[in-house]
Amino acid sequence: MSRGNSVYAGRLCYHALMSRPNHALISSCALQHNLAQVRALMPGSRVMAAIKANAYGHGAKQCAGVLAAAGVDGFAVASIEEAEEIHGLGLRPSCTVLAGAFSSEEIALAAAHGHRLVVHNQEQLFWIRNTALSSPLEIFLKVDSGMHRLGFSPEELPGVFDQLHGTGNRLSLRILGLLSHLARSDTPEDPYNAHQINLFQKVVQEFGHYTLGEHSLPNSGAILSLPHSRTFWIRPGLMLYGLSPFISQSGSALDLLPVLTWQSRIISIRELPAGSWLGYGSAWLAKEFSRVGIVACGYGDGYDRRMGNGAPILVNGQPSRTLGRISMDLCFADLTHSGAQYGDTVLLMGGGKLPLEKIAISLDTIPYEIGTRIATRVPRIVCP
Repeated sequence: MSRGNSVYAGRLCYHALMSRPNHALISSCALQHNLAQVRALMPGSRVMAAIKANAYGHGAKQCAGVLAAAGVDGFAVASIEEAEEIHGLGLRPSCTVLAGAFSSEEIALAAAHGHRLVVHNQEQLFWIRNTALSSPLEIFLKVDSGMHRLGFSPEELPGVFDQLHGTGNRLSLRILGLLSHLARSDTPEDPYNAHQINLFQKVVQEFGHYTLGEHSLPNSGAILSLPHSRTFWIRPGLMLYGLSPFISQSGSALDLLPVLTWQSRIISIRELPAGSWLGYGSAWLAKEFSRVGIVACGYGDGYDRRMGNGAPILVNGQPSRTLGRISMDLCFADLTHSGAQYGDTVLLMGGGKLPLEKIAISLDTIPYEIGTRIATRVPRIVCP
């Protein structure tokens, strides 16, 4: 196979020759399948796809293009900078900035470029009231339903609406709806979910008529397991990428397909006699004659240092393991009982063989962190 080709799920994905053979393949078919699953679980709701933090490490630009082509209704990002990155692609769906504006200047920019803002504090209200808008500004009001992170308490809402209705920008301001976030949807049996959902529904009943009725609550965990949380807008994140928010279930068990396959290649091979030490700190000792492959991937790419000395990998589809410490740009693969050669493919994580959920459990963390750690210097390549 030529160096300009990479294998994903048995299919060839052509991409431009790169000087460093380390990349993440993004399956457009898997992303489209997962979006269809979202729609099937909460039919009739508009889908606001969470692509913040570089689409959870999957590549915001690449995933946004696939999702837009599949008819997604909107995007959710963390900051105006992320919204501007997507705006530069010329895609039709608008971005909702979940943290809202961080300065008064961002209010006018959001209005000019059609970004929707989540408003959750008095400072943001002040900026809106004192910014002359040349274009309509669409906002969501965030309600603290019990997570106690961002948002207005239900008791504050009458004053919030009074301020917004008293602003000189009233004709240019569109209050789309109320928005909140569930703190424990990854443990759907927790009664606190019902408490938050009931509180949000009560607030919607009391104050929803001040808005256009486009309320938003469910995230991935709620979409998968709390159907009574359904609102006008739903905000899937992790499940779009084929990953499960639940510790006890994998994405595949939920009929989701993994979107990301992170792979590299062997760029050198060393043959070490028994008794040889390997790498930084001499962290691994060859107890027999050993063949070691040097792989173009390290912690500078986001491959966790804790993945050293025994983490599972696949070399040409066959099980192997890492040896020694992970370096900044390189790591070691055990080839002792393998016929692997220079240039052979190494699967680091993802796909159906090394799901991010399993790697997250082995590192005592969550798949969100595993994905978002993949560095931007690792190219994301869209494949079927």
